[in-house]
Amino acid sequence: MSSPLPIKIHQTLQIGTSRAAPGVDDDLPPPLRDSLRSRPGANAATQEETLWLSLAAHALWQRAGYQPGTPAHAAPATPSSDSDTLRPCPAQAEKALALLLLDAYPQVRPEWLRLANAHQCRLPPRLLPGVLDLGTAQRPLRPLIEGVLGARGHWLAKHNPDWHWVGAQSSDMHALWEDGNIEQRANALRDMRKRDSAAAVLALQATWPSETPEHRATLLGCLSAGLSLADEAFLESALDDKRKEVRSVAQRLLAGLPGAQLAQRMRERAVPLLRVERNGDTAHLLVEVPTERDKSMQRDGVGAGLYPAMGEKSGWLVDILAAVPPTYWSTAFGASPRSCLTLAMASEFKHTLLLGWSSALQRSLQAGYDAGLHAWFTAFLDLYLKSTGIHTHMPRDFFGLFGSLPADAADELLGTLVNATPAAWMRAHSSLIDLLDDAAKNARRNWPLDLSKAVVSRIQAGCAANTLQSWSLSYTMATLALVLDPRGIEAYENGWPTDIPEFAQWEETVDKFLRTLRFRHDMYQPFQEQSA
Repeated sequence: MSSPLPIKIHQTLQIGTSRAAPGVDDDLPPPLRDSLRSRPGANAATQEETLWLSLAAHALWQRAGYQPGTPAHAAPATPSSDSDTLRPCPAQAEKALALLLLDAYPQVRPEWLRLANAHQCRLPPRLLPGVLDLGTAQRPLRPLIEGVLGARGHWLAKHNPDWHWVGAQSSDMHALWEDGNIEQRANALRDMRKRDSAAAVLALQATWPSETPEHRATLLGCLSAGLSLADEAFLESALDDKRKEVRSVAQRLLAGLPGAQLAQRMRERAVPLLRVERNGDTAHLLVEVPTERDKSMQRDGVGAGLYPAMGEKSGWLVDILAAVPPTYWSTAFGASPRSCLTLAMASEFKHTLLLGWSSALQRSLQAGYDAGLHAWFTAFLDLYLKSTGIHTHMPRDFFGLFGSLPADAADELLGTLVNATPAAWMRAHSSLIDLLDDAAKNARRNWPLDLSKAVVSRIQAGCAANTLQSWSLSYTMATLALVLDPRGIEAYENGWPTDIPEFAQWEETVDKFLRTLRFRHDMYQPFQEQSA
């Protein structure tokens, strides 16, 4: 990875040397540091002059590299750029990547790589080592990096054992699966799963009797990607494992597998416990909790969950409901999802019902999407925004479900929610702001420009009216800066109430927010110009 020193020097120059800690140049490579300190006139130079000279010298030092020794045999020639099918990286985009490797805006790295892949650009040669090191450290970035390495990058990766993940063949995966440590074996199993899900299960079944209990739990969890009914028989056998950790993984996977026998068994247990009683136009949801927990229920995970401030038997009901798709209840009761939630809110088992149904919805949406599940999700959204404290009756990461929705559906829902609010957000909108934070963290693409502008304008108006809590929104704005459409940068930069005294509490947060968006905007420009 490239050195973070230039960022440190820039920050020192921005805040002023009078307020900075001494010895910034201590981080320079020793030969370069000694050379700068012994230069003619060094003692008479100001600290600012020394910092600027250190910055320039360090950039030249990095470009110069090192003098190689005499090789025992001639190394193979590096590939010519003429043989590469990818386009050169635009100069301004290269500058942006150099900053990203210096740990400026590290959260933006995946976005830069996605842009380079989309525009079929190759990484600049001087930054290849840093990006390859990044891929070694951060596995999720590897597919994006491999797409932009180019011929030179693939050639270079062969000369460093740390970079052998590049272009790994199936033989490499099987070698790691047979001889690697548990982390390497888990990664190899995930890779096998992507290429041939059935073969991955067969490989795990072959070694299963010899795996340690801890390893069995880790490796079984690797089957979550590409889960299907073809995996059911193996997972059912894992329900009888001696170790609780292994059984818990199998229970979780089967509970989220549509059509699995476990879900059918849970539904049979749930049906006698919930019924709607009607008296004219009035309806009541009658709820019973299980009176006992037999071995079959324990095997399926009833009683496995931990629910503070809830009775043991109510917790059993949560576990049962969490394994039954919520669409079953709206069909069984002949009621819309909103009506089902209204019935739940009037029940003495409100907490049990809402937690069970929202957990079931979470599992169902992660497994697939349809109109029925969409209706349940919008009903929970409506309940969350209108009922104080309802979040305590739902899983903490419930609104991460926005990442499970089709992008168009997620955008439409968020736009509807935001546009239904006043022009200036107040403290009463804190639930919506928290929801947007969760949605942004799980977004798979930039939000639409209209939605992005609507969110920022309401935050700006809330600042002007001093009706927002700066300490809580500061975290959300850092997240929003990564998903708002950067094309709206002019609108984002204008309209802040900088002339009122109360803006002082917002100034640092807004500055970071705008700098991130400006960086993203400037990062997009060279790619777009190249394609024009």
